[in-house]
Amino acid sequence: MLEDIQIKQYFERIGYCQAVYTNLETLSGLQWAHITHIPYENLDILASIPLSLKATNLFQKIIVRKRGGFCFELQGLYKELLESIGFHVVQYSARFMDKPGIVQMRRHRVLVVQIGNRRYLTDVGIRSESPRMPIELVYDTLQSDGVCEYRFRQDAFYGWVLCQKEYGKSWKPLYGFTEEPQIDDDFIMPCFYCEKHPDSTFNKFMKISIFSGESDFTLVNGIFQEYRNAKVQYRKRLTSQSEISDILKIYFGL
Repeated sequence: MLEDIQIKQYFERIGYCQAVYTNLETLSGLQWAHITHIPYENLDILASIPLSLKATNLFQKIIVRKRGGFCFELQGLYKELLESIGFHVVQYSARFMDKPGIVQMRRHRVLVVQIGNRRYLTDVGIRSESPRMPIELVYDTLQSDGVCEYRFRQDAFYGWVLCQKEYGKSWKPLYGFTEEPQIDDDFIMPCFYCEKHPDSTFNKFMKISIFSGESDFTLVNGIFQEYRNAKVQYRKRLTSQSEISDILKIYFGL
């Protein structure tokens, strides 16, 4: 659990200055603030700096040193914040579904928050287009985060399948998860796989993103891109380290 002074530092890091209650309004505000202030990034993996999923180390990295992280880190620290202010959180492990016909391993940390008799998925740890607001766990109900539409469908194997529809595009599945609660240590092995396994792409090239409030900015494998309104607005291949460093600082605060 985070101490009061740490919660204050966390709020300062994400620019959150609203009243705090264990309700949907607070949860929505925290998720939005998180994804617009803390980048998704894998720089430590590329630098061969071992990752730690311990809350104390995550707090130092993301809040004190003002870095980002990838899903196991971002979702892990976000869970600590939510529990510290009184939310009831259950963790699950999800499979991405972005490769048709291929069943992928479980390698995404999912958080579900109980508010009254309703449950909401809240996610601050996806690099690509993803929900900006909590999505209620109900099947076949259209929901929106103000940018895209979402719904859950049921699958015998994948369980809860989160589907997304961008403006002018077709529905697509993002990831699916079944309801086996996970403890923090359950994410050590998939995290280590992403860090070290030769088949992992996380240790091959930069994967960095942040949501500005209007656009998704990404830097992936040397290509910097702005994505807004379901379209690529700007795209450039970066050719020098100084150019990359400038982009990291200006757009991602790194």
